[in-house]
Formats: sequence, structure tokens, C-alpha cells
Amino acid sequence: MERNIIYRTGSFVEDWFKHNFLVRKLNTPTGAILLALLAIAIAYLAVVVDMKFAVAIVAGLAGVLLMVLCLLYPIFGFYLTYFISLFVTLPEKIMNGGVIPMGLVPEYFSYITLVGVITKQEFRKEISRKFWTHGITIWLVVLLLYYLMEFFNPAMLGKLGWFNFIRKQGSLFAFFYISYCIIRSRKDVKHLTNFWIWVSILEAAYACKQQWFGLFSFETRWLLSDPMRIDLFINWGFTRKFGLLSDPASSGVLYAACGNFLLVLALRAVTTKRRIFLYVAAILNLLAASYSGTRTATMMTVAGILFYGIMTLYEKRTIIFMAFCGAMLTIVMVLPIYNNPVINRVRSTFEPSTDNSALVRDINRKGVQPYIYRHPIGGGIYTCGNLGVLYNPGHYLSFVPPDSGYMQILMDQGYIGLILTLIFYYVILKTGIRYFYRVKDPELKTLYAANLAFIFSLMAGQISQMAIPMYPSVFYMYSAFALLLKMHYFDTAKSDEELLPA
Repeated sequence: MERNIIYRTGSFVEDWFKHNFLVRKLNTPTGAILLALLAIAIAYLAVVVDMKFAVAIVAGLAGVLLMVLCLLYPIFGFYLTYFISLFVTLPEKIMNGGVIPMGLVPEYFSYITLVGVITKQEFRKEISRKFWTHGITIWLVVLLLYYLMEFFNPAMLGKLGWFNFIRKQGSLFAFFYISYCIIRSRKDVKHLTNFWIWVSILEAAYACKQQWFGLFSFETRWLLSDPMRIDLFINWGFTRKFGLLSDPASSGVLYAACGNFLLVLALRAVTTKRRIFLYVAAILNLLAASYSGTRTATMMTVAGILFYGIMTLYEKRTIIFMAFCGAMLTIVMVLPIYNNPVINRVRSTFEPSTDNSALVRDINRKGVQPYIYRHPIGGGIYTCGNLGVLYNPGHYLSFVPPDSGYMQILMDQGYIGLILTLIFYYVILKTGIRYFYRVKDPELKTLYAANLAFIFSLMAGQISQMAIPMYPSVFYMYSAFALLLKMHYFDTAKSDEELLPA
């Protein structure tokens, strides 16, 4: 008798749970009551216990919901990862309570979305032998294997930095894989391009708002809370603008690369309306780059324009555009304005002999050369500069700031790692340039040129900054690798879809 009662009770609870949670998904009176009680409990915890505890509960529930959506809808997860990477430093600025590891969130969603892609046949079928045998994929795998080998570097004192580096590189390869899978048509290329255009406009507009209308109170409080941050952000009485990112250098690099990307799209646009829109977006990004006070951004802009000019020198519009850019640069350099910190900062890019920081960098590089010659695989991942102080304190290289992406690779991974990286960059540019000249469709040709200008700008920025590893530009860079591999497939395909706007 008792056994039958227990069985019936268990069956009733199981049926109740299935009906309310699985079948109706809490869209029942019982579900409404449970959600109301949960909301009251969270509010009570916020008032009586701690606000942070309540926020953590809400964030956890939201994270679970987003995780499920990323698994079910990988395209949603792909764009969500992009969007989240824009705001990874915002909680730290608002709370001003130390470093918050929000950088893990984009990596987490990259891996979750990867699982969603792998479990969906419609995306998984995009991966074929062509993907794994292409030079870009091969060299990405080679670099990952080299990074794994760095675990055994005897000069590296700690492994935590290596683990964090490997985790991020794995998430970037996952993002490249995801990008390749979801780009299945010209329409997908159009969506990704337009999405990135609006992301760049949002980020640049925020930086321009900081310049024209000032910082928000929480940004000012965050900026003034650290003396080292004040020294970095305020130069010559001018507060360098940082937008939604962590620092002016990272934001300036993003604005410059996006500015070149948009300039190429605008220059080759078909309709007047589209051209005007893209020129406005490009000017907004270039203004934001100048407000960041990052000399690397100026150098990147010039390098990207020169790269595009050399690649399309046979076109009349390119000659006119290059002449206009040369005239504008000449005007900025000779304009009799000496009390404008933005213009003075731009001019200082082309005056390295008077730049004390450049002299210090040269001294550091000369001093570390003997060590590099003796260590062909470098001192180990995250052993130089501030990252070396954090993960490998006391290491010889931790006292040497790299001040360059290539220098950081040289010190961390040795000249073998630098050679492998440069070969990888060569393969990327070779692939993009080859398909640029081969495709016949003008819209696809424009996108090849724009993406190459974006990628080359970041490669040039590596000379004086750690330009490539920064969010969100690094995500688009890896998506651009996938675009270089996939877009030429849509050149001769018969499709009724709308052509891509150039």
C-alpha cells in the first residue's frame, strides 16, 4: 500500500515537472508563481544580503539562457560573441572595483557556439578537405602546435600565463571555424559586412561623444582612480579617448583599421547614397582614431591606404584618391596650427627623431638582443613586460616592455615563433590578393580589397603596438580569414539573392 502511494506520488511529481518545465516551459499559472517568487527572492537578497550577490544570480541565469540559445542557434551565438566583446571592460569601469575577468566571456561563448555548430549538420557539412588543406588553416594549426610546444620551454617560470594564452588562441581558432561554417551564401557575407560596419559606427560614435561632450561620471571616476592610468591617458593636457575599450591604444588601433575598411568600401561603392553613408562612417572612425591620441593609428591609416593604392594602382579612381590623401596629409603637416593637441599628436607620428619614447624603445630592443640570440624559442609565453610581471615575476624579460606586437612574439616565442608568424601573415595576404585579382564580380572584388586593407592595417600596427590580440578587432580579423577563403565560391554561382552593396 505504502509502495503504491510512493509510486503514484513520484509519477505525479514527474508528470507535473514535465508539463510545467518541458512542455509548457513555465507558461502556466504555476510557472508565473515560481518566477514571481524568484524575482522577490532576488530583490530580497539585493536589499538584505548584498547587491553583488543578487547581480551574480541574475547574470548566472542570463548566462544559462544565452548558452542555450547559442547551442540552438549558432548564428545568434556568433553575433552575440561579437557584441559582447565590445563591452568586456564596461563593468570594470562602472564598478571601479579592480580588474573583472570579463575577457573570459567572449571565449566562453566562442566555445559554446562551436559546440552548436558542430552539432548542426547544416553547418558541419561546410567543412571539407578544402578547409583543412588551405594554407591559412594549415598555418593556424602549425602556430597552435608551436604554442603547445612552448609549454616545455625551460626558460618559462610559470604555466598559468601559457594556459591563458592557449585558451584565447583556441577560442580564436574556434571563431575562425565558426565563421567559415556560417558563411554559406552571398547573403551571409552581406550580413556579416553590414554588422561590422554598424559595430564600427557604434564604437567610433561613442569615442566622438567622449571628445565632443565629455566623459560620463563613472568613466571619469575610473580614469582618475589610478595614477598610472592618468599618466597613460592624459598627455600634453589632452585626455586621450578610449571609447568602449580598455585604453586609447586599443581603441585607436580599431578605429584606424575600420577607417581603412570603410574608406575602401566607400571609394568603390556603386550607389551615391551608399557611398555617402560609408564616407561618413569612415570619417567618424578616423576622427575617433585621432581623438585616441595613438600614433600607431595614424601610421596604420597611412599603411592601409598605401597598401590599397599599390594593389589597385591601375584604376583611375585610386590615383585620384591617393592624390587627395597625399594633399590632406601635407595640409595637416604644414598647417600653421600649433596649439591643437590632436593635430600635434598626429604630426608627431612622422617626427620619430624628436620622440623620446621611440629612443627608449630602441635602447630596450638593443639590450635584449643577446638574450634572444641565445633562446631561439624565446623566454616563454607571457614572460616580457607587464604580462611577464604578472605571470612570470622575476624573469629577465619581465623587466623589458615589448612596445610592439612583433617584439613581444620575438621575446616570448623566439625568432622561430616570429618566423612562423610572418609566414602565416604572408599566406594570408597572398590568399587575399590572389582571389582579389581572380574574382570578376565587382562587389566581391570590393570586399576582398576592404578586408585586405583591414588585415594589413592590423599587421602594420603590430610594429609599434600589440594591435592584433585586442577585442573586437581580432574577432573580425579571424572572420575576415574565413571571408578570404569563402567569397570566391560565390563569384560564378547563379543566385537570385540581392547583390552585396559595395
